[in-house]
Amino acid sequence: MSTMRESADVPAWPVYALTVHDDGRVLASGPLIETSGHPTRAAAIEVVAGAAGRLGRSVRATASEPDGAVWPLIVSPDGEVSEVKTGRPRAAAPKKRQEKRAEKRREKRQEKDRGRRAATEGSAAAPRPGAPEGGGAYAEALAQVTGHLDAGRTDEAQALATQLDTQVAGVLGVSHPVALGVREVRARATAEAGDPVAGIQLYRDVAERWHYRGDAGQAEAVAGRAEKLWTGITDVERALSAGVAVVRMRNQIPGEGGAALASVLAHRERLLRTPATEAAPEAPPVTTKPVTDAGTAKGAEAVAGRGAAAGAEVPEPPVAVSSAPRSSRPRPRTAPSWERPAVNARKAG
Repeated sequence: MSTMRESADVPAWPVYALTVHDDGRVLASGPLIETSGHPTRAAAIEVVAGAAGRLGRSVRATASEPDGAVWPLIVSPDGEVSEVKTGRPRAAAPKKRQEKRAEKRREKRQEKDRGRRAATEGSAAAPRPGAPEGGGAYAEALAQVTGHLDAGRTDEAQALATQLDTQVAGVLGVSHPVALGVREVRARATAEAGDPVAGIQLYRDVAERWHYRGDAGQAEAVAGRAEKLWTGITDVERALSAGVAVVRMRNQIPGEGGAALASVLAHRERLLRTPATEAAPEAPPVTTKPVTDAGTAKGAEAVAGRGAAAGAEVPEPPVAVSSAPRSSRPRPRTAPSWERPAVNARKAG
């Protein structure tokens, strides 16, 4: 850690925490990685370097020693570790318990300050759907998600988008423009990974939050994507399940003159009139043909005559069983109950 480095060329996000315990174990945590314990410092640094490699640049980290000393670091994708040149002495290890508590309080205040600065910087360049531009490090991570989707790696894209959505919402808030842009990319990744119902629900959440922010254009654009995804579902039961979110959304964002709401209601009615599953063809019933031609009738009479002559009981002629197909009319189905429109969150407090 003797190498010193200027930090101006490394973005403020993300920052990884490396907490060293008395027994030498190191706990690593931060955006885009899972919180995990490691037996050595080198192993923990390797995890952070992996995250830096995925972003394609160096990242920040803070190493906290058991005695309370804090080291601001920069970790490169190849695992090189540099100490940040701050222009002031490193945090000294407190000698008393009260000093250690004061240090923790200062760290919490600094964390809040970093969150406020990130919110201010992010609001100036909120990423839009598709291939977002600007937004600093958030745009870089979103570009990775888009790259996975374009390459067909939908599972990787969904996992990364979910982690990024959680991290950005935790820093900026779930209704921040940057967070909404991230969540919309997550909706696309979720749908392409094979879960269109969950994708529609995410789109619905984004559209309603844009609506509450007063951005009618963004709200309608996202609502349109949710509706298009819904109408593409061919499985009736799945489509009806997803329709709950779409109808709720369109009750709040009905489109010009209510046309969009009328369209989704009509599509829902068509789904309700459609059989949930096409009935499988049933095995034809065993049918005994009636005696119809004269030759067969004469044969039957001859057999009956011989039976009577022998004193045996004469069997009755077979009864014809109809082979007409069963009615293909769909069984009546109970329409599902639909949610009432959501309440404006801003008015509700």
